[in-house]
Amino acid sequence: MTMTLRLLATPLAATTLLLGTLGCSKKEDADPIASTASYKLDGTTITCQSKAYTSSATSGGLATDYLEIHLTTVPQPASGVETLKLYYYRQTGQGASSYVLTDATLFAKGGVPQYYFATYTATLTPTNGGFSGTFSAKNSRPVGTPPTGATVPITDGVFTDARP
Repeated sequence: MTMTLRLLATPLAATTLLLGTLGCSKKEDADPIASTASYKLDGTTITCQSKAYTSSATSGGLATDYLEIHLTTVPQPASGVETLKLYYYRQTGQGASSYVLTDATLFAKGGVPQYYFATYTATLTPTNGGFSGTFSAKNSRPVGTPPTGATVPITDGVFTDARP
């Protein structure tokens, strides 16, 4: 009787240990797509995860590559997902360092634009399959308000190894 219990208990213990180990390793896996980012909006630091999106188009014989960097606020505000989108472009065939930041828009409350930005300062560096960079922007205003000279600047923006 003791021998039978040991034979049954051994596979049960081994299975329990194996499942416990798999459960722990699953919890420790990091999201390989998410990378860290942050920026200050009107002096308040916003922490984010960044992701890159690339595409290209041809118009009038001119081929252009587009790069979007999405910086999604973490943790998400109670009002809904908040994402700052940075829009870059370059002529196809040029190096990654030739991308130019052309637009930035803060989307909040379910994808509604909250602020538009202009007058950019930015750097962009290709990484091993992704992009890292810094950015700032001025001359913004809340959507739906007339231009008044009041601004909500973005400063100290940085993202690291944002990948498609």
